[in-house]
Amino acid sequence: MMVMAKGVNVGISTIYYWIHHGKLGLSKQDLLYPRKGKALKKQASTNFKPAGQSIEQRFEAINLRLENGHYEIDTVLLTRAKNYCLLVLTDRKSRHQIIRLIPNKSAEVVNQALKLILKQHKILSITADNGTEFNRLFDVFSEEHIYYAHPYAFWERGTNENHNRFIRRWLPKGTKKMTPKEVAFIEKWINNYPKKCLDYKSPREDFWMANLNLKFSKMEIIFIKRFQ
Repeated sequence: MMVMAKGVNVGISTIYYWIHHGKLGLSKQDLLYPRKGKALKKQASTNFKPAGQSIEQRFEAINLRLENGHYEIDTVLLTRAKNYCLLVLTDRKSRHQIIRLIPNKSAEVVNQALKLILKQHKILSITADNGTEFNRLFDVFSEEHIYYAHPYAFWERGTNENHNRFIRRWLPKGTKKMTPKEVAFIEKWINNYPKKCLDYKSPREDFWMANLNLKFSKMEIIFIKRFQ
């Protein structure tokens, strides 16, 4: 890909080269998305038989992002040396992020984190990939609320995958030190970042307004019934 500047064609790779070598007075922190290296594909378990439903059975209301509470879930590995990773949940409608630092990506640890998250957040459904860390979600959610994407079909959880790039802006692969406080900062930063798909509201604003409208709607119904 080429960029035209004052009649001169400059390659995208050249621009990144200049940035990484300090030629433009910018750093990787100035980029919304750092340039990515070759990614390793997450392998699906060949013996995986989900105790849930295929994404093909997911309700159209979820596909169309009509209400909050329907999340996509993934793990983001920080370093293979210590196996620390992030558990990331992304609300399909508001793009609201829930990010937790966990010691490893075993199904047991993932479920423990999810049970704590459920004490603070309402999750109506969960869409996961076929990774072994998600093969016991039925211990946390009822099977009719669990959906599994097809193996290797990362685009079926596009919301989650796209937002993981925001995380990588702060935590490139190989990050060796991370604290829950730093993770909370990143979560807050992402949730307060205005998005074009939300009419330039932040996920936090969209999530909060939707919940507020739902609360007032319920109050209105109660009020009407009381005076009928």
